[in-house]
Amino acid sequence: MKTRTLFFNTVCLLFISMFVYAAVSKWMEFNVFVSQMHKQPFPAQFLPLLVWGIPFTEIFVSFLLSVDKTRLMGLKIATGMMILFTGYIILIELRYFGKIPCSCGGAIVQFTWVQHLYFNLFFVLAGAIALLLIRNTKALPR
Repeated sequence: MKTRTLFFNTVCLLFISMFVYAAVSKWMEFNVFVSQMHKQPFPAQFLPLLVWGIPFTEIFVSFLLSVDKTRLMGLKIATGMMILFTGYIILIELRYFGKIPCSCGGAIVQFTWVQHLYFNLFFVLAGAIALLLIRNTKALPR
């Protein structure tokens, strides 16, 4: 039980670190982030929602992950977000949208799309394993 809890909490901490870093990086280079988002294959009417919604969602999910009572829900949402982001990267790698720049912030913007795919798959796998490990436990991890 202790190992499962330790793994669960470590994965939550990794997600918090990654999401807070990503959100703060986007806000620190906000003009670059907005410019890159305009090059994404999304309808223009959704861009304001995405530009503001993505970093705020990353911070909100980090908050959920940091509170004992909402940690499990936060991990489910975080893992789901990474599944969606990973699916988007797979479509980019398959050239579904053509050439798309990364709209990520900080050091992650230096990744190739394949490196970004592996990075995301790590988080999807870590989140899924953490959720599976605690699925059969009677008490939520602390």
